[in-house]
Amino acid sequence: MSAAVHAEGAVLGACLCSADAYWRVADLLTPDDFSGAGHRKIYALIVKLAREEAPFDAVTIGDAEPALADLALDLANAEGWRTANVRAYAEMVTNAAVARRVKIAGQQIARLEGPDVLGQAQQIMGACLPRHMGSIKHIREFIRASVMELQRRVDAKGEMTGIPTSLQGLDDLTCGLQNGDLIVVAARPSVGKTALTIQVLVNACRHGKHALFFSLEMTGVKIADRVQAHVAQVNAAGMKRPELFDNADFGALFNAANEIAELPLHIDETPALTIEALCARARQLHATQHVDLIAIDYLTQMTPPTGKNLSTADALQIITRALKSLAKELNVPVLLLSQLNRDGDGHRPTLKALRDSGAIEQDADVVIFLHRPDAEDKERVVLIVEKQRDGETGDVHLHANMRHQRFTETDAPTHQTNAPTSMRNYGKRARAGGWNGYQD
Repeated sequence: MSAAVHAEGAVLGACLCSADAYWRVADLLTPDDFSGAGHRKIYALIVKLAREEAPFDAVTIGDAEPALADLALDLANAEGWRTANVRAYAEMVTNAAVARRVKIAGQQIARLEGPDVLGQAQQIMGACLPRHMGSIKHIREFIRASVMELQRRVDAKGEMTGIPTSLQGLDDLTCGLQNGDLIVVAARPSVGKTALTIQVLVNACRHGKHALFFSLEMTGVKIADRVQAHVAQVNAAGMKRPELFDNADFGALFNAANEIAELPLHIDETPALTIEALCARARQLHATQHVDLIAIDYLTQMTPPTGKNLSTADALQIITRALKSLAKELNVPVLLLSQLNRDGDGHRPTLKALRDSGAIEQDADVVIFLHRPDAEDKERVVLIVEKQRDGETGDVHLHANMRHQRFTETDAPTHQTNAPTSMRNYGKRARAGGWNGYQD
């Protein structure tokens, strides 16, 4: 009998003899983690009875399922295990379960066919992960991490604590894109969501950050065209009509291509990815090359989860919660692009303008709108930080140069100032020194 099977018996014996033992391993184990059918059935019964707040031991298990009575008694009366060690036994069971899943996954991967074998394989491997990866910790552990983060910000002496976006007004409000945040950027079509995302990604890479861009709508070549136009500051239309370029433009493009080739930017152009495949690919790249920032263009281009009685809102909630979990797990900002519904046409958008906004509004740490106040003036865009879980909201007025795929800050109209008072002139205070730039 293998050590893993002995560990399964030890876990079950401890749980049958002590309810406390079960609650010490309930966050680690599921019935599927047990290799033997009898062990799986007994643990499933223990889980069921525990949820019903009913007693569970060898006698009650035998009463509920007579076919398991003898096995339950044998496990409870077995020797060689100690209740105090039940957590260690459970970890052995979990490790053995992961190993079994990996072996089965290898057989499934060997039989894969079709155009997206790699994506399917990554999804299969993602399902091999342990079911539960967190744990309860005493607050002192979080206090220690909080103090370390505070010290890092003190040492920064006014520098950006998150990933800079290249837009000073936005960075003033958010202190940069923060690790663990799900950041939603929403707009009506053709306002510049993708252009802004490219600008943020290029700026992050220029600061040494490794970025991953999931382009579900556009091909990788089209993204590369836009990145070149942005970096070289040439007319993006010339990428399709080269006669628009002069010699200076071609020289700028050559220099831009050389710079871009060295940027730590990865692009996945696979259309209609599922949330499982997307997360699996992000985890894989993070494990092998490290990732500091993830961007997804865009939400409704993903293949929604399917299920009985699963509405569009329910499917979007599954996606946004998975992306928020991914941001926390990898400790990186996740930038998610989304469309606004027609409520965002013609006037200043609010959170209800997000399509099926309940899940997005709830899961997002930051919600940013790109709004064109005057439909006739294509060059004036207002970036609205509509929600920020840990900070101020406000507006940043932008000049949109879509020829160069570039946004620059501009002055607000004299009759309009929506930036919060406490954050105005933050950049000036930051340059003046003080902890993180604040001298309120």
